[in-house]
Amino acid sequence: MNRALGLFALLCSLAAHGEPSEAQLQQAVSEGRVKPFHEVMAAAAHLPGRVLRVDLSEQDGLWLYELRMIDRENSVIKVGYRADTLEMVWLKGHHLEHLFIPPAPVAE
Repeated sequence: MNRALGLFALLCSLAAHGEPSEAQLQQAVSEGRVKPFHEVMAAAAHLPGRVLRVDLSEQDGLWLYELRMIDRENSVIKVGYRADTLEMVWLKGHHLEHLFIPPAPVAE
C-alpha cells in the first residue's frame, strides 16, 4: 500500500506538470530507462535530510529524478539523479559542505 501511495503521488505530480503519461512511465520502467520510485528513495536515504518532493522528467530520451530535500540545517537542497542508473548528477543548495562533514560535538 505504501508503494502504491508513493507512485500515486508521483503520478499526480507528473500530471499536474503536463509530464509523461502513466503509460509512458510504465513503459520506461519496464524498459529499464527509469528505476522504480522506491529505489530512488533508497538512494536518497544516504543523504542527511528529509525528502519533501520528487519530480520525474524526460528530456531527449534521458529521464531524471529531481528531489527537493530539507537538511539538518533546515535548508532546502535539490538533488538530481539519472533515473536509469540512480547516479547523482547534480546537487544544488547553500552551504552543502555540512551534508558531508559530521557536526562538531558540543563542548561541555
